[in-house]
Amino acid sequence: MSELQLSIPTINLLLALVHLRGSGTTTDFKELYGAESVGKGELKEITEHGLVKRHKEGRGYRYKLTDDGRLEARRLLRGARPEKVSVRTARVLWAIANDLSAHLDRIGAEFADVYPAEEPEPPAAPETAVSETEAAIREAYPNLLGPVNEWVPLRHLREHLADIDRDELDKTLTELFGAHEIVLIPESNQKTLTEADREAAVWIGGRYLHLLAIEAR
Repeated sequence: MSELQLSIPTINLLLALVHLRGSGTTTDFKELYGAESVGKGELKEITEHGLVKRHKEGRGYRYKLTDDGRLEARRLLRGARPEKVSVRTARVLWAIANDLSAHLDRIGAEFADVYPAEEPEPPAAPETAVSETEAAIREAYPNLLGPVNEWVPLRHLREHLADIDRDELDKTLTELFGAHEIVLIPESNQKTLTEADREAAVWIGGRYLHLLAIEAR
């Protein structure tokens, strides 16, 4: 069924019947919604489009939603608020809202389940401050590399950064090593170590480490 452009009274009729579980009398409309009768305009629309069936009952009529009428009511509830909403429309919509509330009670849900709060954006991870000593180590490393060797002797690093306090340099090297930011290893051929190499070594994990490597980020 193509999208219909229904009048406000006809919309009221359809939604009122949704609240009445698909069937209601003229008396029901009057008692619940203050509607004295279904006007000629609504009757024409519901007849033309097959939304509601009507038959005589007592002094008034009974109106029943058809399958097309249920589908159209569902479409209306998905759409935007109709213009020129009347007091009667407000009463009908309030009845629908009561139905929704009762349904939430039955299934043990709350409005938070229907209207979940927007997830707050996770805070941006704070940028890790790079100390001056770490920056100096990273800047010195590529300048100290040999033509084929990726390992820099700590002796050469200490000579290049002679203006940095030894304790500060050792502390930074130890922290970077623990954070897996750098690699430190002992010289495999201890016989090649000079006294200056031994003096420049850093003591970590129960052994002296002599060579530095920094992987590209």
